[in-house]
Amino acid sequence: MKKWYNKLFLNDIRNAVEKYHMIENNDRILVGLSGGKDSIFLLYSLILLRKFSYLDFDLIGVHIDIGIGINMQDVELFCKENNVTFIYESIDIVDKIFDQSKSPCYLCSKMKRGALARIAKQNDINKIAYGHHKTDVTTTFLLNLIYTGKLETFKPNIYNEKHDLKLIRPLIYIDEDIIDKIVKDENLPLGKDKVCPQDNLNKRSEIHEILKEIENKYPDFQDKTIKAIENFDYNNIWK
Repeated sequence: MKKWYNKLFLNDIRNAVEKYHMIENNDRILVGLSGGKDSIFLLYSLILLRKFSYLDFDLIGVHIDIGIGINMQDVELFCKENNVTFIYESIDIVDKIFDQSKSPCYLCSKMKRGALARIAKQNDINKIAYGHHKTDVTTTFLLNLIYTGKLETFKPNIYNEKHDLKLIRPLIYIDEDIIDKIVKDENLPLGKDKVCPQDNLNKRSEIHEILKEIENKYPDFQDKTIKAIENFDYNNIWK
């Protein structure tokens, strides 16, 4: 690991993990590997955190194949080289989720979350780590504000009572641009051959473009959004 990675991103991950009590010694943490940049960066970051911190925990990488057939051989090899258990699971739901009038993203995400929870229980895993980063936090906040009229986004650390699992998001302070840079500089493996046909066709992609326009005028908008979420003042909101 390059020393300046601490300042670039690893200190921010340590800060998030410690502030929101995401990881403890002896945790068994599942990382869902989609084949995209966010999930492989998350895994890489947690490998570094495990190596260069006082925390001692196990990592299990899981790829849920919904029937698209993404080539994950390089990702699997990366896991083996870094002492990370790799699990491949096929649920083959492509025909079901695309055979409807509504966007398939919600149903796909729901079924994948269910599969991850089942795999976690089968393998004595107590936490699932998601690769949601700072841009995802801001995008979700804007998505809820614009489409549902709610001041709402996901939490860094939440307990799923139904499945008795903790869901953690160690990348909440990380810029998407940094993820792009590290994945490229470290030549981190991505899924090959095929991608989800719904990529860049959903409302989240639309909000992402709006976010870019805002940042052209207000470059620190994402940082300010995180700050606003963390310092939410109920006294100044209508009851």
